[in-house]
Amino acid sequence: MIGILALVSVIHSKSMNKANQNWVRLGKNLSTLIVVVTIAIFFYEYKPKKEFVISKEADSVAEVPTPVIIEEGKLINPNTASFEDFLSVGFSEKQARSCLNYRNKGGVFYRKEDVLKIYSISEEDYAILQDHIDIPGMTHKVTKREEFRSVKNKEKESVAKKEKHVMVELNACDTTDLKQLPKIGSFRAKKIVEYREKLGGFYSVEQLSVIYSMDSASIKAISPYVTVSKEMIQKINVNTVSFKEINKHPLISFEQTKKIFAYKKIVGTIKNLDELLKNNILEEKEYNILQFYLKTID
Repeated sequence: MIGILALVSVIHSKSMNKANQNWVRLGKNLSTLIVVVTIAIFFYEYKPKKEFVISKEADSVAEVPTPVIIEEGKLINPNTASFEDFLSVGFSEKQARSCLNYRNKGGVFYRKEDVLKIYSISEEDYAILQDHIDIPGMTHKVTKREEFRSVKNKEKESVAKKEKHVMVELNACDTTDLKQLPKIGSFRAKKIVEYREKLGGFYSVEQLSVIYSMDSASIKAISPYVTVSKEMIQKINVNTVSFKEINKHPLISFEQTKKIFAYKKIVGTIKNLDELLKNNILEEKEYNILQFYLKTID
């Protein structure tokens, strides 16, 4: 009996020890949980919170723009017009501000079409607004784009002229005839005729190279479409011409004139032009040119 009681006492003692151990573990777990929860609450409470700002614009009542009365027949100069002036002829507020900003940055409206430079003004807008725009006394400044277009148009005209294959006689044509040639406009045509009158005529198309603005490319372009009749050159009679008159010729120098008149004084009359070459009055290179402009008999 005593042995049974001792055994029961041992078993009870072990059970109590296990229970105590379980309570200890539970206590530790609860302590850990409390610490974690406390830390979490601390960070939650002290974490910076995002501020939510309610936009005043969202709560405000949208303002209804005051309608602008367009004044019929009114004209404005966009170079001097005020904000109200722009509005009074149909410009929107954005368009009016853009025009003013363009002016403030140094921009100038030279023509009505210049308002199309404003990004907010479309072709459709311009069709309505153009009748209210007046720009008096402004000289149009050619833009790079317009200058480029002008050059391209002239090039097209030159190509068109070239395709016509018009033949022009340099010693008989007028400025109208010359302007049918590629690369020849009014200025060049006038200069060609003026130089031809001083010379008496051309013996070669290459002579055009001495004319201002006539470069090799221009001469090459017109060469297939011109003829040069040497028989049409107006020659000078060395036996009857005065010193002053022959000296005015663009290709005859003062020294050459003196030599020719000195030789005339010796022989009286020059029978053949080649005498000037044989007697060293003219050098061969000079004679090869002047033979087209001098003669001994009429």
